Amino acid sequence: MNTYKALEIWTAQTLLNLGILFSIISASLHFGRPYFERILSRMTLRVAADMWWLIYIILRDGLLFFSVLFIFLNVNLDLMADIKVGLPFVPFGMVLLVIALIIKVFKNTEDFNRLARNNNYIIALGAFLNFVGYLLVMEAPGDEYSAAKEPFWIFMKSLRSNLNPWLSTVVFYITYGMLIVAFAFVLYYFSKQFKLKGKKNVQT
Repeated sequence: MNTYKALEIWTAQTLLNLGILFSIISASLHFGRPYFERILSRMTLRVAADMWWLIYIILRDGLLFFSVLFIFLNVNLDLMADIKVGLPFVPFGMVLLVIALIIKVFKNTEDFNRLARNNNYIIALGAFLNFVGYLLVMEAPGDEYSAAKEPFWIFMKSLRSNLNPWLSTVVFYITYGMLIVAFAFVLYYFSKQFKLKGKKNVQT
């Protein structure tokens, strides 16, 4: 393995790990909103309160965006053959995070309503799948541990993308099939909203 290839693998694996970590932090920030609001209510200066809330929003949604981006960059057949991706947990977790991000962009999830609550559950489930894929598959115990010979851990290690090309291919097709459906829905919704706005402008 040449230096360029080794650097590519290290970079891809690091970005994937960061994406998983970011999804867990973002989910924690979503469910930790009451804490930030309690601190916000105690701030007497409007500028300080606005900065506090702005930082919270940037961290919460920014980490969600970069989580999707970093994982998405590594869910392809070329890189999955070189790095450890926890199948099918991490790719399916990414799909859930993409759906949550789409809902955030096109719907109001800032108010306390049913949609916001359900979207938080979607984010939490996506982060949980990423966590399971990382902990049980990608970082399963190595050969130096006696537990590595147990059937459970042998099965979990077999779910690594670089050790299971067949499963990688199947999960890849399913993942991108779901992403295509999600983005098709976005295009349909966007075109529908665009037509509605056009009709309103004509009437006015």
